[in-house]
Amino acid sequence: MIEEKTVRDISSALRGNFQNAMSAVDKNNVDYAILLLKGIVQKEPGFVDARKELRKMERVKLAKMGFMSKKMSGMKASGIAAKAGLHVKKNPLEAMKRAEEALALNLSSLPALKLLAQAALEEEAYFIAIEALELASEFYPKDVSVLDWLAKVYADAGHGSKTLQIRQKIAAMFPGDLQKQQDVRAAAALATMEEGKWEDTESDYRSKLKDQGQAVKSEQEDRIVRNVDDVKEVLAELEAKLASGEDTLENRRKLAELYQRGGEPEKAIEHYEAVVEKMGTLDPHIDQELEKCYIARYQSAIDEWNAYAEADPSKKEEADANVAELTSQMVNFRLEKALDRVKNYPNDTELRFQLATVYWESGDVDNALKEFQTAQKNPHRRLVSLVYLGRCFYEKGQYDIAVEQFEKAIEGMVGMNKDKMDAIYFLAMTLEAMGDTENALARYKEIYQAKIDFRDVEERMLRLSAQK
Repeated sequence: MIEEKTVRDISSALRGNFQNAMSAVDKNNVDYAILLLKGIVQKEPGFVDARKELRKMERVKLAKMGFMSKKMSGMKASGIAAKAGLHVKKNPLEAMKRAEEALALNLSSLPALKLLAQAALEEEAYFIAIEALELASEFYPKDVSVLDWLAKVYADAGHGSKTLQIRQKIAAMFPGDLQKQQDVRAAAALATMEEGKWEDTESDYRSKLKDQGQAVKSEQEDRIVRNVDDVKEVLAELEAKLASGEDTLENRRKLAELYQRGGEPEKAIEHYEAVVEKMGTLDPHIDQELEKCYIARYQSAIDEWNAYAEADPSKKEEADANVAELTSQMVNFRLEKALDRVKNYPNDTELRFQLATVYWESGDVDNALKEFQTAQKNPHRRLVSLVYLGRCFYEKGQYDIAVEQFEKAIEGMVGMNKDKMDAIYFLAMTLEAMGDTENALARYKEIYQAKIDFRDVEERMLRLSAQK
């Protein structure tokens, strides 16, 4: 996996080379600047500043070329890309180097740009793949295959609004294509998830709203909502607005959110369903909020049966049977919703992660494993997916593979936070199961030094120490 880097993250030698390259840029020494910047990018493909400067210089070079020069350099670049493309999956880093060689000859080479995008995706470097495909779409704005690929990569990287823009562009090129229109609706839903996350009550609403006055008003309303004593008053005002004819999408959403926060899932469901009806489509985020409401309803019924058994122990058997049935229904409901979302948006790796966790929590290890393998392509879910993969392999008794997953996850984690302690804990458990007591104990000690009351680490340490 290639991560974005700044000048502080690279070696002192490369920093020196970058300074020399920038001096060449300042002097407008285009060819020498490209030579230096290309070498830096080939060694550190994630160095964003060098990539930006390299592309600027390559644009200058391309602009100075005549017709025949562009044609000849394009042919040479295509040849380099074609040869490197044969081995892109086997050695993507080498393919990226060859792509940079080709682009240094001709930045508009479509085969070279495609090679760079493909190799970058093999290394999960979404930012590089997007850079390459954005250039390709700029030089070849009517190439639908490029636009479609860019939209898919935007979606996988979680860029909802950009995905929507590309899908709208494609749909405009094919006004009678129903599938293209469906792609636009799916992208619109993804954009809604990105731009209007209702559960994120701590987010900066000013950055989301175009109108400054609206932002101030929203902040004031949010302060009222946070004041528990005034919640009923706010609800009454909103209900009154509905009764007076102000049955707007915004009022319905606010009511649904408030009822959900207030622990009244039935009323929240009523208003969320009204939102869906008004929108004419099921926004994935609203769908998830509805799911939370239905789950809250299931949980409320389960709690009532447990309280019933506690009040009358003679009814425990009846209550346990009902709790088991309700729990089964709740799990099946969650699974059904997760599967539906993945079916509607198969390229959304965040939804794949959610499906994987439902499978895991229901004990379906094999299906969980399959979905976590897909979910790890999401840059924001990669590390936690690796930990879950390790746990899946652990449950299947494939300890050596589990260790590999845990170690990859730990390697990518910075700081001893809960996620990293979880990963180390499960790694230690696996080592313990393999009979590697010494290394398991060492791993438990790492956690103990950071947080002595984490899970049952102290108990495990004492037991393993006694075995030595």
